[in-house]
Amino acid sequence: MKITMDRVARGAMHAVVAACLWGSGSTLFAAPKLKILPAAQEAAWIQAVKRHRTKDGATVAEVLAYAEKMRPRAFKVERIEVGYNGATGIADAVTIGYWIGSKRTPDDVYVDLGYSMSPDGRIMPVPPNEPTATALESGRNAFLRAVDDAYRDTCRSDPDHPPAC
Repeated sequence: MKITMDRVARGAMHAVVAACLWGSGSTLFAAPKLKILPAAQEAAWIQAVKRHRTKDGATVAEVLAYAEKMRPRAFKVERIEVGYNGATGIADAVTIGYWIGSKRTPDDVYVDLGYSMSPDGRIMPVPPNEPTATALESGRNAFLRAVDDAYRDTCRSDPDHPPAC
């Protein structure tokens, strides 16, 4: 129940922030009410993504575990959860939050990784303009290269200084 409450609270927070940003003066637009999927359906969506086979034959869960094992200080999965569309409140993705580097506070989580889902729970093809998801979809070695690139660009951008993250 805690995970569900965290997800609902975070979804409500995002809706409030969006409403504040879209508000004009003292009038705020009402944020859409989240249409939370039943827990069993959310679990099925998450399992579908974890079991999804990448181009090298490994599952998404195996690719993520491989990256964590090979780069324990550079990559860590934070959580995998169902994502809700901020405009409609409808579930439309399974998102994978992760950290790059050893600094692992909640504010440092990357949220650019995940799979769009159809309303009936099918995984949609990964668009080519999503480099992290494309690397994950390509398998273990491609994803590990993407982790290395992100770590270098984010944490080691200045070789004369210690890692920034």
